[in-house]
Amino acid sequence: MELVRWEDSHFGYLLRWASDPRMTVYVGNGMPWTPDYVSSRHAQALEHWEVHGFGLHVVVVDGVVAGLAQMLDGDLGEIEIGYWIDPGWWGRGLATEVAVELRDKALAIADRVVAGTDARNAASQRVLEKAGLRYFTSKMIDGRLQHCFALERGMSDKGVLRYSAFTTDPAGGNPAGVVLDASELSDAEMLGIAARVGYSETAFVLPRGPREFGVRYFSPVAEVPFCGHATIATAVALAERLGDGPFTFHTPAGEISVATADGTASLVSVPTSSSPADPALVSAALEALGYTEIGDLPVHVAFGGARHLVVPLRDRDQLRALSYDFDALRDLMLAHDLTTVHLFWRESGGLVHARDPFPVGGVVEDAATGAAAAAFGGYLRDLEGPQRFVISQGEDMGRPSRLEVDATRPDRRVSVTGAAVVIP
Repeated sequence: MELVRWEDSHFGYLLRWASDPRMTVYVGNGMPWTPDYVSSRHAQALEHWEVHGFGLHVVVVDGVVAGLAQMLDGDLGEIEIGYWIDPGWWGRGLATEVAVELRDKALAIADRVVAGTDARNAASQRVLEKAGLRYFTSKMIDGRLQHCFALERGMSDKGVLRYSAFTTDPAGGNPAGVVLDASELSDAEMLGIAARVGYSETAFVLPRGPREFGVRYFSPVAEVPFCGHATIATAVALAERLGDGPFTFHTPAGEISVATADGTASLVSVPTSSSPADPALVSAALEALGYTEIGDLPVHVAFGGARHLVVPLRDRDQLRALSYDFDALRDLMLAHDLTTVHLFWRESGGLVHARDPFPVGGVVEDAATGAAAAAFGGYLRDLEGPQRFVISQGEDMGRPSRLEVDATRPDRRVSVTGAAVVIP
């Protein structure tokens, strides 16, 4: 197999494939490409080679053109890769060969390679994982959920660890970056690292004592006061180096105590609070979320280190069908100082299913949100009294997560427990 530079003579392949729904179902907005659009893509491909020295290729096997492979220049010193294999060549491992070749070509000239795939395309996700790329976030593109993967050259040399929290499986949970000593980093450098890592949050640790640390949390676009899943990841990373036991984290939201044992961590939040949300906020949020009716419990703004809008849904199907206006919800959340919207449905007294849109962090949704779990625990305790339960999150993203919540403490603090595992 070889990747051959795109030339004028290859236009016919693109024109033929573009009319095949098997090609377009997962590409762009999923609609067939018109001849005019194909012509414009062809012209762009030729220009990209002239400007950047790389771009669209044809995949050639034994002299036969078997697909397309592409490298596009991106932000932050990265290159985006993508591919499409002719259906006649499916099932032969060719896609993995192409992804590996694109990966190596990209990392030879850039610090980071990224790729996105339609959330419904499990086969493509497996190919990217086989090529060594790691899931880091999900985005809504052209109205469809896309999972994003990346691999960065020499990232370990920069002191960034990668863990997935609230899971024992690296393919599940919510990924977090962890920098164990950020003493010499400026705010701008921390934000830049978080943007390059691309996870919903990266934690930056500032050592203070043997088991006492300052911790700051950055999304790819801004600092956030507290992040539960990054706290769990950081505590497990520290315990692997310093031994199990208690830690004290001083965060912008306040002091957080964390207990660690056997690859799990239990954080105790700052005192929680909850109050009914303003009706105008609720109305605007439901409009952005596309909901005309919701569940019976009240909508609250709940706090457990950060502010979250807590919205009950009618049933599991309504939760599963989440599709929202990213820009509208982001702007509304920024105006009301909200970190996530915590959507939930209770299967039973001990099991809650949840999803947490996080557009203010540049992320469609979190696979596991410890800060929201703490706030939600305070919300339920205020409404119904002390209780313990499990939150199942990330299922609809293909990254199942388990968060154990204890909202029985008399001091209004909530404990959230979960495992964390290194992302290889």
